[in-house]
Amino acid sequence: MDADLKWPEGDTSVAAAPEAPFAPAAATAGSQSRMEATHLLVRAGEYVCALPLGAVRQVLRSLPLHPLPGSAPELKGLAEFAGDPLPVLDLARLARAPQGANPVFPVTVVAWAGPPESRELVGLAADAALDVAALPAGALVPAAPGSGSNGGLVAGEAIVGGQVVRVINLQALGQAS
Repeated sequence: MDADLKWPEGDTSVAAAPEAPFAPAAATAGSQSRMEATHLLVRAGEYVCALPLGAVRQVLRSLPLHPLPGSAPELKGLAEFAGDPLPVLDLARLARAPQGANPVFPVTVVAWAGPPESRELVGLAADAALDVAALPAGALVPAAPGSGSNGGLVAGEAIVGGQVVRVINLQALGQAS
């Protein structure tokens, strides 16, 4: 079954982008700061990763992929999404997660990635979509420089529900290292 995530009322995290007609203009600053701390939790290998909910467009059952010969190992292949090609990246490999057990319900998270002025839709292959959680202000422990955070992709870690969660910075995807 496909699980569609719908944008909450008052979300302004992507209001500046022309391809986001669903963001109401009358959102308050309080709702914006609340959304910045709301994340989709997914399993990627042995890690639980938190993706900013404001960047998530849809969560789908794992999409059929067309591998690209000679591509980087992080690129699983191309899928079709809304009639367009969608690059699908291996989130576990990007986060440098140890391989986990075979996923029972793998998903593709379609999300906006890259800096705001040049963001693009990408698919993130994950082992499972787990939950939506709010990260309390100050809960993020930033990744130390040289700690293997993969070029800023892993912004840091937080404790959510008693477990360590890697917080993913999708704006770091596609930026020159």
